[in-house]
Amino acid sequence: MQQFEYFTDDDVRKIHEATLRVLETVGVDFGYVPAVEVFKKAGFKVEGERVFFSPKMVMEQVAKAPSEYTLQARNPEKNVVIGGDNIAYIPCYGPPFVCDLDRGRRESTLEDFTNFVKLSYASKSMDITGGMMAEPNDIPHERRNAEMMYASMRYSDRPFMGGAIGAEAARETIEMAAILFGCSEAELADKMPMISILCTLTPLAYDDRMLSAIMEYAKAGMPQLISSLSIAGATSPEGTPVVFSGSSSAAAMRYGTLSVGAPEMAVNTAATAQMARFYGIPSRGGGAITDSKLPDAQAGMESMMSQLMATLSGVHFVLHSAGILEGYMAASYEKFILDDEICGMCKRIKRGETADPEKLALDVIAQVGPGGEYLTHMHTFQNFRKAFYTPIMEQKEAYAGWNEKGGESIEKVANRKWKEILEAYQEPAMPDEALGELEKYIEKKYGR
Repeated sequence: MQQFEYFTDDDVRKIHEATLRVLETVGVDFGYVPAVEVFKKAGFKVEGERVFFSPKMVMEQVAKAPSEYTLQARNPEKNVVIGGDNIAYIPCYGPPFVCDLDRGRRESTLEDFTNFVKLSYASKSMDITGGMMAEPNDIPHERRNAEMMYASMRYSDRPFMGGAIGAEAARETIEMAAILFGCSEAELADKMPMISILCTLTPLAYDDRMLSAIMEYAKAGMPQLISSLSIAGATSPEGTPVVFSGSSSAAAMRYGTLSVGAPEMAVNTAATAQMARFYGIPSRGGGAITDSKLPDAQAGMESMMSQLMATLSGVHFVLHSAGILEGYMAASYEKFILDDEICGMCKRIKRGETADPEKLALDVIAQVGPGGEYLTHMHTFQNFRKAFYTPIMEQKEAYAGWNEKGGESIEKVANRKWKEILEAYQEPAMPDEALGELEKYIEKKYGR
């Protein structure tokens, strides 16, 4: 499939040159002494916390980042390649609230987080278990990361996202992953079973929590998304595997809030993908995200806009691909299912088509001839299952049939669907020894 490109080659060059100029003349603040010391030792110009980057030094470091690498899952059939012509969908991340049609909006719990792990595991479109898909507010803050990692490792056999709030969460994630895979931390670097998102403090700064986690994961050889979220109108006018991660959008100027459902979000996604190709590293952008407070028409409109743009523009890592409402503030059970449907559609589009003899079917056209029909032809029976996308929620019958079944809205169908999935969930096999060691690890560190 050809990739959509927003900018001309000349635009890309100008953006690149402007970026280098800002890094060299304005610099970036690093609020973590060990990080500043690394830059000093490497010969960068440093003034207090501010580091200045020469164009030569920037491009030398960019050249070290791999253009493609593989995250190894507990189940090898679910390994995920980051880069190339591949795309990975990852569900919601970060919301402190959840909602569903039965109980409304409420603070999320560990049970909610575990439910989203199970829904992601059951999905045919999600590729990586999300990070903090729903913050477990019923768990003491200091042990939340360990409980989320345990649930991600136990209830799904996909690659997962590691803890990102400081060096302690990063170290904990690495230690638990080594237990899961029954290997040393040095051996874990070859497996790369996880990826983590570490964010800038826009504009042009990093804080100590993010930097300490970045350095911890880098030492362990774990891949990372180094994410920038600038808000137009408000905050913006190393050999380690990385993802060029952009999640910037625009401010809703009337309210002074971030608007992730704005078309500028989709523009930034396309721009991020194009700039990442210029630098030769994988990209992150997009997601089925919305400013809507409900899984309604606005949510569907904004989510498809952003998810499809990520798919068409060549983004490799699409975080927030399922469940997000309220601009990252809430995770919705119904919207998770609706977005999973969007993701299935987008992956079908991404798959593309080929003009080979089987697809052109000239002999079949000759057999059917003018005025014939293809519905009962053997060629249709042989190809329709793999040629057409099969929806998760069937709402394709005529009005009379739909009305006879109760005339349910798609939100109500999604409500029933997520319950069916959780009811039918079966835990993937894990060696008893690994499960026991993970439980001992948490018990020793925090008690039960």
